[in-house]
Amino acid sequence: MRPTFLGFETQKRTLQMAQKCIDIVGNNISNINTPGYTRQRVDLYSMYISGFPNLGWNSPSQTLSIAGQGVNSYGVSQIRDIYIDKRYRANVATESEAEKMTQILSDIEDILDDFEEDGLQFFTQQFFNALQSYSMEKPDSTEIATLCVNNATNLCKLLNTYSNEIKQVEDTYSRELRDTVQHINEMLEEMRKLNDKIEKEKLHYNEGYGPNELYDEMNLYIDELATYGNIEVTQHANGTFSVSMGGVEILNGPKGKTNHIMMKDYETNGTAILFFESGEDINLESGALKGYVDMLNGNGVYATGNQNGYYGIAYFKSAVDEFARTVASIFNTANGGDEDSSRNMFSADKPGALITAGNIRVSDSWLRDPTMIGKTRRHNTETGLYEYGFDEVINELTGEVTLQNSNVLYLISQFDNHDIKFGNAHDFTGSVYEYISFISNRLAETISYETSRYETAVITVDALLDARDSVSAPDFDEEGVDMMNYQKWFSASSRLTTTLDDMLDKLINGTGRVGL
Repeated sequence: MRPTFLGFETQKRTLQMAQKCIDIVGNNISNINTPGYTRQRVDLYSMYISGFPNLGWNSPSQTLSIAGQGVNSYGVSQIRDIYIDKRYRANVATESEAEKMTQILSDIEDILDDFEEDGLQFFTQQFFNALQSYSMEKPDSTEIATLCVNNATNLCKLLNTYSNEIKQVEDTYSRELRDTVQHINEMLEEMRKLNDKIEKEKLHYNEGYGPNELYDEMNLYIDELATYGNIEVTQHANGTFSVSMGGVEILNGPKGKTNHIMMKDYETNGTAILFFESGEDINLESGALKGYVDMLNGNGVYATGNQNGYYGIAYFKSAVDEFARTVASIFNTANGGDEDSSRNMFSADKPGALITAGNIRVSDSWLRDPTMIGKTRRHNTETGLYEYGFDEVINELTGEVTLQNSNVLYLISQFDNHDIKFGNAHDFTGSVYEYISFISNRLAETISYETSRYETAVITVDALLDARDSVSAPDFDEEGVDMMNYQKWFSASSRLTTTLDDMLDKLINGTGRVGL
C-alpha cells in the first residue's frame, strides 16, 4: 500500500503550480503597458518517478510504480523569438541611419530652399537683369551702374548667409554627435552594472532561467543601442550579455568590461572621427552614428582625408563655396582682373584669401567706382600704356562721339557660357544657371532617396515590432483565457484535495467499524 499522505503532497504541488500560473498571468496583465516587458510563462513538467523496485507499490501479485505524482516546474521563462529580435535590431539601425540623414538633409534644404524662386537663382537673375539694364544705358550712367553694384552685393550677402547657416547646421550636428557618443558610453556603463546584478541573481535560478525583469531592462538598452549601429548580441551561461558593434566588442558580460566610443575634437580636425577605446576604427554598416558621420564628412568629389563621397553637409557647403569662387573668377577675368587686380569685381573679405561663400564681397574698387565695369582696356598711343576708359565710337562724318557699353555686354555673355567647370574633378560643366539647377536637383534627389529608404525601413520595422509583440507582448484576450483555465485547474485540484481528505477520514475513523 502506497504512503497515505503521498496524494496530499501531489495535490499540494498541483495547487502551488496552479497558483503560480495564476500569479504569472496576473503579472503579465499588470505589465501589459510596461515598456520592454516580455510575457512570461511557467514551464511545467510531469513528475518523473523511477521504476526502481524499492520505489514501487508492493502487492501480493505485482509491484506497481508510484506513478502519478503530479506536476512540477522548471522555472518561469520569457517568451521571446531570438530571430525576430535579431532582424528587428538590424532593421532599426537602417531606419535610424536613414532618418538621421533625412533630417540633416532637410535642414540643408531649409537653408537652400526656393533656389529658383527667391534663393540663389533669383538673386543671380537680379544681378543679370541689372547688368542688362546697364548695358542699354551709357556706360557713364552712375545711377544704373550703382544698381549693378547693389544687386551684386545682395548676391554676395545671400552666399554669406548660406555659408553661415550651413555652418550652424554643421555645428549643431557635430555637437549632437558628441552628445550621442557620451550617451552611448553612459548606457554601456549602466549595462555593465546590470550585467553584475544579473550574474549575482542567476546563482539562485535553475539552468536556463534567470531574473526576467533584469533581462527586460537589458533588452531595452540593447534595443536602443541597436539604433546607433549594427550590433551582435550574445547571452552567456551566467546570464550576462555581451554586445559587439561594427564587429568590435563594446560590452563583455563575463569579464564585466566596456569598450567606450571615442570622438576626436571636431573643431580641431574639421571632420567627425570616431574610434573605439581599444584603438580600433569604427566601421559601421548602419545606424544613427553612421548617419551622423556620413552627413558631416560627406563631401562628394571634394572629399579629402577622413571625408567620404556622400552628399552631406560638407558637400553642399563646398558646392556653395564653389559657386561663389567660380562666379567671382569668371567675372573678375572677364573684367580684366587677371591683368589688373583693381579690375576685380569680387574679392574676399581679407586680401589674398581664397574666395568662399562665407567671405565673398564686392571689391573696393567697384564700390568706389560703380561705372568701372563700363570701361574697357585700351592702349594710349601717347603714353604707350594701357588704361581703362569708356569705349568711344566717333562718327567719321559728324565727328560725334558715342559711348558704347561693350564691356558690360561681354560680362552679360558669361551667363550663357556653357563650358564653365565647377569643382575639382569637374563636378559639373555648364552655365551658371545650369549649375544652380544641378545643385538643387542633387539635393532633392538625395533627400528623395534617403526618404524612400527611411519609409521602407519604417514599414519593415513596424512589421517586425508587430511580429515581436504577437510573440512577446501580453494580450488581454489570451491572458484572460489562460486565467480562466488556471482558475478551473486550481478549483479542480482543490476538489481533489477535499476528496483525498474524505478518503483519509474514512481510513482513520471508519476502517474496521461495521456498518460505517
